Amino acid sequence: MAIILLSGLLPKIGKYVPSESIAGFLFVLGAWVTVPVNAAVSLGQDSLVGGITMTVTAITDPFFGMVAGLIMKMLSGIIGL
Repeated sequence: MAIILLSGLLPKIGKYVPSESIAGFLFVLGAWVTVPVNAAVSLGQDSLVGGITMTVTAITDPFFGMVAGLIMKMLSGIIGL
């Protein structure tokens, strides 16, 4: 990938690959590779914070999920959950 990026071939290759196939590949990569590992780690540390973070991320986007997780972590520290 570094060779493709540094050589400037990415825009040329992008003309021939439909954006739908790239989006599909990224979805599968996220669903099968990234989510299970991250879910196990986050739910293992604090299940309430991890669950809220994953739920908000699934409903909206990762940025709002991260913010919701940080807010829940602060609240759980204040209330003692």
